[in-house]
Amino acid sequence: MNFAGTMFDILEIAGTISFAVSGAMVAVRKRVDLFGVLFLGVITALGGGMLRDVMLGCIPPVFFQNSLYVCMAAAAALAVFLLAMIFQDRYLSEEQVIDHVNNVFDAWGLGAFTVIGAQAAIEAGYGENGFLVVCMGMLTGIGGGLIRDLMVMEIPFVLRKRVYAVASITGGCCYYLLWNVGAPEWAAIFSSVLWVFGMRMLATLYRWNLPKAIREPDVRRP
Repeated sequence: MNFAGTMFDILEIAGTISFAVSGAMVAVRKRVDLFGVLFLGVITALGGGMLRDVMLGCIPPVFFQNSLYVCMAAAAALAVFLLAMIFQDRYLSEEQVIDHVNNVFDAWGLGAFTVIGAQAAIEAGYGENGFLVVCMGMLTGIGGGLIRDLMVMEIPFVLRKRVYAVASITGGCCYYLLWNVGAPEWAAIFSSVLWVFGMRMLATLYRWNLPKAIREPDVRRP
């Protein structure tokens, strides 16, 4: 296996674990049971890739052909469940810190899966269609979280806060442009993942949001 292939495998493993942890943390916060934590962890990690594969005509989706990623996602979600159950009082008292940790995992998973989705579209023979490549990157990055939020009856995070989809779109554009000009694969991967991760962290730090037609109510008013 070449270096680029190894990097993509590492990226996919890291993204799977990151999104599974993120999904499991949301599930624990919603007080669902063990199966719910495992299911939401797995669907957050693999849902975007499943949607991408269906769009690209890869039937059945890859994770149905290789259970390794399902097992990794389930194991990561189980670890979150056990930690929350064993250290319940501390877990509840440190909810704000846990949200920050969740955000970091989510940002890393978004960057990793954006690149993986874009690369999957290129490998499927659509390298000349930049729009499709970027869209597949975004779908892979946000799809699992979108399904997760709908399942727990929340407005999807991607539709309301912190330039989430925008970070994925720009990361996909970054990867496609670097690939198109013949940049080394490792440079395209690292640059794009770090771009998405950096945008998400800066958006969180400086509270960047896209404009809304109606502003949020000022909770400080009596």
